Amino acid sequence: MLELEGQLEHALALLRLAGPAWEPVRARLRADVATSRARRMNRWQTDPNRRTLRLRFAVSEPACGQHPPALASQLARAILDAGLPLAMGLEKVPRPALHLGHPLPLGVPGRGEWADAVLAHGAGMPLSELPGCINAHAPAGLTVLQCEIVPNYASPVSDLCRSASWRWQCPADLLERALFATAEFMASERFEMEKSGKTGGHKGVKRVEIRSLVEAMAWKDGALAFTTRIASGQAPNPQKLLGAILGVDPAGVASLERTGLQLAADPRLLDADRYEPKLHNMFEDAVLLDAGSHIRIVDGDDDDPIILGG
Repeated sequence: MLELEGQLEHALALLRLAGPAWEPVRARLRADVATSRARRMNRWQTDPNRRTLRLRFAVSEPACGQHPPALASQLARAILDAGLPLAMGLEKVPRPALHLGHPLPLGVPGRGEWADAVLAHGAGMPLSELPGCINAHAPAGLTVLQCEIVPNYASPVSDLCRSASWRWQCPADLLERALFATAEFMASERFEMEKSGKTGGHKGVKRVEIRSLVEAMAWKDGALAFTTRIASGQAPNPQKLLGAILGVDPAGVASLERTGLQLAADPRLLDADRYEPKLHNMFEDAVLLDAGSHIRIVDGDDDDPIILGG
């Protein structure tokens, strides 16, 4: 029954933490899951039923106190409990196919976060109803704001994050110092901060340049709004960044929140003809024609003779 309903991987995930008495069941499930995984890997890219759901959500206390893997697990659990067909990934130890955008620093709320979830098939309800359905099962502090379907060949949302917007409510006793320090920082061409890391293969403290990673800063009503650039290996922790600019302990930078993540245009969607699934055999893969492809079908007369000449 589990195999027919496509629930083998979900069952194994639920039983992973069960007691020793369930080991015979787990052993049988592991064998069945391995067979199922091989089968799913063969048709994953061309599965016409698969859907990629992109979610925008907000995180506040107490959910923002969770590390990214735990937060992703909570969001996946809410989607499953809402009755949506969240697919399992292709890992040897299957996990829900849900991936967050650029991770939030621990303890920092976020008002515009992103995640991609893979559904085994359509949700069976209008997209406008999905946020409310998921939120009814979400833990405190986790709220889905919007859902949309993107093509399966779209870039992962984590690859599209280009900048992050932040808001920091400055304590009154620090405001004068912060106004001067941020103005001096923005006027500088280069600014370095100390960062723990490896230098020459050994752990130590190194200095890194951070001025180029801050795109904008502006004050309003005692709050600092600023934008940081996100690039491979260049995504500064905002608390450490503010601590370095102000010359204070980063642990003391409280009342900070991420107000949004800005996404770049997806190069795969801009070049859809290159990335969408292709037909290799018209009869074997004709089912793809129902999956929203851009393929144009030309009617021809199959009775016309084919003449081969030398």
